[in-house]
Amino acid sequence: MIASLKRAILHILDCNSGVKVLSDNELDITDASINSFITKHIERVFEDASLRNGEFSESSGLKYHLGEYKQSEDYFITLSKAVAERMYEGISQSDKPDASDLIICDCIINDRPVIAVLKCDNKIGYTHQVMQEEGKVKNQIINHYAILPTTSQKISECAFINTDDYTIKYKSKKRKIDGETTDLIADVLLECVYDISSRESVNAVKKIAKKVTEENGGDSIETLSKMKEYVVESVEEGDTEYIETQKVAEKIFDGKPAMRDEFMEQIEKANVPQRVEVNSYVTKKLASNVKLVTDIGIELVFPAEYYQNSEYIEFINNEDGTISIQINNIGELINK
Repeated sequence: MIASLKRAILHILDCNSGVKVLSDNELDITDASINSFITKHIERVFEDASLRNGEFSESSGLKYHLGEYKQSEDYFITLSKAVAERMYEGISQSDKPDASDLIICDCIINDRPVIAVLKCDNKIGYTHQVMQEEGKVKNQIINHYAILPTTSQKISECAFINTDDYTIKYKSKKRKIDGETTDLIADVLLECVYDISSRESVNAVKKIAKKVTEENGGDSIETLSKMKEYVVESVEEGDTEYIETQKVAEKIFDGKPAMRDEFMEQIEKANVPQRVEVNSYVTKKLASNVKLVTDIGIELVFPAEYYQNSEYIEFINNEDGTISIQINNIGELINK
């Protein structure tokens, strides 16, 4: 993905000290270091599988401010301050106030206009300080209390709003505000309704498939292997944007209609969408090898498609209830 900045501004929200410093001027995005810092953070987090999709409520205050900004670009600083005020209010009233720098930017991501909100939590770090004592130089190590996250770290709370259609992607942390568990970004800033994330959806599909299999006396390893096979087949066909829960059910519970129906019922109860959006990270994770660990400590890793292929690997159920694993057609053993 490619992100390019049109404008950006930074506000300081130190809710630990009760200090709020709102900027009246934008950042100089022609400065290469500033531009690189912001765009790298955007590119690192924008395709994170933990991002949720959201939709503005009709009464959303932020949606109103975005509409004003679309009418006049001079409204950008006012928009950014409205965002900062809402974030400061929510964090200050929560059970876990913190200190952060809030970056709001108007940018282009994958050729689409986006307003990005990045909450950069301040970290305690160390730096050097040069001092003079009795005419002599003394180099000292001191704490620095406002270190921004490096570009190798993922920002933990952020929001991306497409200003063409107002679609939302965000991730946040739950906080207690006035005794109630609240999603800072969704409930306080955006005032939106949201779906579970791709990662949450995929984990739910795997968990439900395993549970249904085991409760019906099936082989959960076989079930998860078949799910991985489905993903591998989808990747080979170029269909990597989403997985369909109905097709997953048909694949892993082929010939088992009762288990298939139970699986789909549990999927619906868990609010997992029929189409689960996936990105390259999720696809790679799902399509990765099967890893088994035996009760005697032996680990076995192999491609999912080998599970039911006796040409390569066989699982033998012994009369005493133990399982033997036979690996076939080995051409070479490599000691790693």
